[in-house]
Amino acid sequence: MRYIRAMMLSTVMACVTFPALAQSDVIKPGEERFTFGLGAVLNSFGTNVRLDNSNQGQTGDNVNLKDDLGVDQNASSFWATAEWRFAQRHRIGVNYSQFKLSGTRTLTRTIVIDDETYQAGASLSSELKIQIIPIAYSYSFIKTGNDELAATIGVHWSRVSFKAHGSFSSNFSGDANADVSAEADLPLPLIGLRYDHNFSERWSAGLQGAYFPLNFGNLEGDIWTARTYVEYRFSKHVGLGLAVEGFQLNVASSSGSWQGEVKYGYWGPQIYLKSRF
Repeated sequence: MRYIRAMMLSTVMACVTFPALAQSDVIKPGEERFTFGLGAVLNSFGTNVRLDNSNQGQTGDNVNLKDDLGVDQNASSFWATAEWRFAQRHRIGVNYSQFKLSGTRTLTRTIVIDDETYQAGASLSSELKIQIIPIAYSYSFIKTGNDELAATIGVHWSRVSFKAHGSFSSNFSGDANADVSAEADLPLPLIGLRYDHNFSERWSAGLQGAYFPLNFGNLEGDIWTARTYVEYRFSKHVGLGLAVEGFQLNVASSSGSWQGEVKYGYWGPQIYLKSRF
């Protein structure tokens, strides 16, 4: 929650400071060369994982982190973005955010994770870390003074790591420290559309969405994302934005460091400051 408090303080300072700069001419929307943003996000997650052990021919159980492991699914973090408009109709941008979900619960059912079997009644602590790095290129096939509609193609890079620590593993009699861990890098393609509307030089709103089905190599599943926003520019270079974003990834893998399945989705509000040059 420290990110939320920090951004609320920044917003208050912006509301006090920026009106004094309101006489400055703002950069016309669509004419900026570089854009940078920093903000706070509060997401609500829904997460399922499955870890298999191919060496033993063992398929793990599908585990819901909230219902089975008591993980708090609400997480706050910072959100950072940068975009370069290297030509009138061409942009490339990158975002970054990271989250940590953790919890401890006494199991109500027996759960198999990787090569460990945790019996009902065992205490199990778990942690899931997610780094989210979408990189996208946009080509604006419609660009006017008030409207810009672009096709997007890019890579949504997720780095996911999971670990669990519990007691009473059935694999080792008397073992009170049964641990499992796994991590995966998931650079997955996304294709979509992006629309921005400028009500004036100071007010803008927009939405974007992207989707891609996965069925190649050892990966199978799908990925989608959607976002809508509104921004107000206080001064020539700085503005305040509010957004809501949703995302879902469902991937099953039969090889690599993560064998099994990971499915996570989230939605939540964002508040951010954005500078344009």
